[in-house]
Amino acid sequence: MNKPPVILLSGIRWDFLWQRHQILATAFARAGYRTVYVETTGLSNPRFDRATLRKVFARLRKPGAQGGGVGSAEKNLDENLTVYSPLVAPPTAKVFRLLNRRVFAPRVVRDLRALVGGERPVVIAYPPTRTTLDILSGLEPQLVYYDCSDNYEGFPGVPKDIARTERELLDRADVVSCTSQFLLRKVRSRRPDAFLSGPGVGYERFRVLQGGGLVKQVRIACFFGHISEERMDFTILRAVAGAGFTTRLVGGLGRVEEGVLESAGIEYVGEVSHAALPGALAGTDAFIIPYRISPLTRGISPAKIFECFATGKPVVASPLPELEGLSEHVYLANGPEEFVNVLRRLPELETEAKVRARLDLACQNSWEARFQEIEAALWRTLSSGSRSV
Repeated sequence: MNKPPVILLSGIRWDFLWQRHQILATAFARAGYRTVYVETTGLSNPRFDRATLRKVFARLRKPGAQGGGVGSAEKNLDENLTVYSPLVAPPTAKVFRLLNRRVFAPRVVRDLRALVGGERPVVIAYPPTRTTLDILSGLEPQLVYYDCSDNYEGFPGVPKDIARTERELLDRADVVSCTSQFLLRKVRSRRPDAFLSGPGVGYERFRVLQGGGLVKQVRIACFFGHISEERMDFTILRAVAGAGFTTRLVGGLGRVEEGVLESAGIEYVGEVSHAALPGALAGTDAFIIPYRISPLTRGISPAKIFECFATGKPVVASPLPELEGLSEHVYLANGPEEFVNVLRRLPELETEAKVRARLDLACQNSWEARFQEIEAALWRTLSSGSRSV
C-alpha cells in the first residue's frame, strides 16, 4: 500500500497545549505517512504585543525564510514528521487576504510541495478561513479531510464571513468529521456523510494517577488546559478557591481576569509538556471544567475529558451540551454555588462502580482507536475515488 504524504493545516502552534492536531500528526507519521504539520495560519487579528512581534521576527530569521521563502521547517520527534511555520497575514482584512493570495499562500504552497517531494498530498484542514482555502487550491490535494473541531463563529475577532468560508470548505472536503454532536448537527444539512470523531486519550500516560481508593475529602480541585476568559468562568474558580479547596491550574495563559491567579487558594502551576502532565496533576482529588456556556463553548467536546476519566478521579463540569450525554460519568454543575456544593458532597456521591465506569469509558476512547477510524475513512474515499458515505 503506497501511503500518500499528509499535510495537516493546524489551528495551533506545535508547542502549544498538546491537542488533537499534534496527536493526529504524530499518529500519521508513526503509521508511515510522510507528514507535515503546518502551524496556525491565523483565525483573527493578533495582538501586536512584544511576544507576537518576537515570533514574527523569529520566523523571518529562520533559514527557511531566506531566498524569498515565507516559513521554516524543522524535523521533530519522528523521522516522518516535519513542523512547518508559515508566514502569512491574518485572514481578516481585504488587504491581508490579497497579500496572502498573491504573495504568501503561493510561497507556502511551494514550500509544502517541496517538503512532500512533489507528490499530491492528503490534506487535513482545521481553521476554515480564506487562507486555508487558498492553500488548498494551490496544493491540489488528492483528498481533503475537514476535521471540524470548533464552532468557529463563536470565536472573538474572526472574519465576518467565517460561516461562508466554512461552507466552502465543507463543499470542498472529501471527508468531514466533527468532534461533538453539536458540530455534527450543524454541518449535517450540508454534509450528511459527516461522522462523529470525538476526543481521545493516551490511557497509559494517565494510568499512573489511578488508585488511592474513593475520595474521602476534596482538598485539591484541578483544571488543566488553556486558561482564558474566552472559555472559562472565573467566578467559579474564585468560588471554589474561596470555599477552601486548593484550586490548581495547569496550562498556558490567554486573556485572564485581573487578579484571579493571585487569589487566595489558587495554585497556578504554569504550562507543562504533555509528558510531564501526570506529574503536575499528582495529588488531585477531583477535576473541574468551569467553562462559560456561550456560542463558542456550545460546540466544544473538552479534549481533556477522557484524560480525566483515565485517572479514575471525579469530574465536576459546567453543563456543556456535549457533556450532557456523559452525565452518568460527569457531575454537571451550573454556576459557582453548585460547583462548591458538588465538590463538598463528592465523598458521599462517589462509588467504586462510578470509578470503574469512568476507567472503562477512557479505555474505549483511546487515540489509537480514533486514528484507526480516521485512517479507515480516508482510505475508503481514496479507494473509491468519491466522497465517503
